[in-house]
Formats: sequence, C-alpha cells, structure tokens
Amino acid sequence: PCHFLIMPRKIVITTDHEIFGNGAGDVRRHVVEPTEAMCRIAERHGVPVTVYFELEEYLAFERHAGVLRVELGYDPAALMREQAVDLARRGHDLQLHLHPQWFGADRRNGEWVLDQTKLTVDALFESADETCRYIAERKSALEDLSGRPVVAYRAGGFAAQPGGRLFEGLRRSGIVIDSSVVRGLHRTLPHPLDFTSTPDGTMWRVGEDVCVDDPEGRVWEIPIHSVMGRRWNQLTPQRIFAKFSKNVPKEQQKTLVGQLDVGRSPVKIARFLAQRVPIKLDYHNLPPRTLLRMIRAAPRPRNGDPDVVVMIGHSKEHIN
Repeated sequence: PCHFLIMPRKIVITTDHEIFGNGAGDVRRHVVEPTEAMCRIAERHGVPVTVYFELEEYLAFERHAGVLRVELGYDPAALMREQAVDLARRGHDLQLHLHPQWFGADRRNGEWVLDQTKLTVDALFESADETCRYIAERKSALEDLSGRPVVAYRAGGFAAQPGGRLFEGLRRSGIVIDSSVVRGLHRTLPHPLDFTSTPDGTMWRVGEDVCVDDPEGRVWEIPIHSVMGRRWNQLTPQRIFAKFSKNVPKEQQKTLVGQLDVGRSPVKIARFLAQRVPIKLDYHNLPPRTLLRMIRAAPRPRNGDPDVVVMIGHSKEHIN
C-alpha cells in the first residue's frame, strides 16, 4: 500500500493596523482597541496575529503629538507605540505597512491633509536610492518599536504597482516577503491596479513586477487568498455592517460610494453587481462557513512550496 503524508495547512491571520485612507477615524476606536480585542481572541486559541503596522500614519501622529493631545485628549502615537511593544511581548508578529499618502501629512483645522496623488511608494521619490533609503528607515523605525525583526511588507491599498523601486527597496533592506497581491483584482480608482495575471502556485519570487515570477528575485510574494465571484457575492451582512456601521465615519462612507461610481440607473446597478471580482479571505467581511469553505478549497502547492493561506482583516472593521 502507498502512504501519503499530508502536511498541515498553515493559516496566516493578518490585520491592517490603521485608520481610514482619507485620514478619517480615531486611533483609539479604530486601531488600538479593536486590535487588542482581536489578539485576545487569537490568544485563547494559542494563535499569533500578524499585525501590519501602518508606520507612516504613526510617524504623522508622532510629529503632531502636541496638537493631537489638545484636540483629542490623548496621544495616538503613544498608544500605538505601547501596543506595538505589548503585542510583540505577547508573541504577536508586527510587520511593515505603508500608505504613501501619509508621507509628510499635515494637520489643519482638526483634519488630516494627505497627498492623494502619492498612493504608491514608487511615486514618492525621483530615484531608487531615495526610495531604498526611505524603506530602510521605516523598517528600522518599526524594529525599534517592536524589538523584533521586520521581514514582511504589505502595500497600503494593495498598491504594489508600479513596483520597480519598491521591490528594490524591500530587497536592499532585507525584507523577504510581500503580501499585497489579491489575485484577480483590477481597478482604476483610487489607484490603477491589475492583478488579473499572476503566476501559478501559492507564492512566487518577485524582481521588479509583482505579477511576474522572477527566478532571481529575492522577495517572495505570498498573496492574500481570494476566489473569483460576482459583486453580489460581496453583499454579505458582515461586509455591509463593516463598511457602513455607525463605527465608520460618514466621510469615509461617502468616499467608498464615490469610488464605486455606480449611479442610480437600475441597468448600471445590475451590471455593477454582475461584475467578476475577487472575494478576499477576509474574516471581517465573510461568514465563518464561507471562510472555512474557502480555506479547505484553496489549491495545495504542487512544487514543494509551503502550504500557506493568508487571511486578511482590518482593525477598523472589527466590530463584532
């Protein structure tokens, strides 16, 4: 008789540790408190959480700490710093997350002023050397916070295209994993992305283009798991509640609706709902049975790579 050894499937539970991309939200309510709740749940089962810590936001909060203490009655950067130290001590994993629009962010009249023309790391600087220095500094800053090595990166808004300078910076700084790709994702707003053509397998090496398998690449892309479906498959109670609950600022809800650009025509709405889109393995947006079904159905690697499935969530969407 033949005996087959089936290795256990590894599930990576990740969360993006951030407020909203337009600067709306409250660090205590949308970042620190929900992350603590999520990690306590995971700890009851002996499971670590990979927290993609939004360092550019943190640095903006740190620069404006005096103003924020007056406006909010507390110091957001201090809370994030304390949480990073505590989570690392408890065995959770802190890795690098950057939304470039927060680079050089200003605070005016109680609101954040972000540069929405700079939505990719490649758009920040004119040269590869400047980009590499920027990533190395951000990596070092997070390592100073957590006291742990930083080896993985996730692009804010999944914006890893174009990525020539980005991946050169990751490589030079010693970051060996990127987890920004959602297979099948294609959009024009708020920044063009096209992940409709990606290599086979659960992971691949990246040189300059995140969607091209480069045997010489030193960064591994481990995508966020997804399956193709229709937009109507996204209309789960969990997703609607996460996106449009009272916990979400009205300004953010208007931004989201505007990016969808659906209009009020029944025909346009029907076409919109019928569009093929990737359904992410998002534990804040999907029912538990759907999550388990997607995990079990995920294809196993055929080339000896680790059997890894990446889940995603967002601290700001952790309501229930």
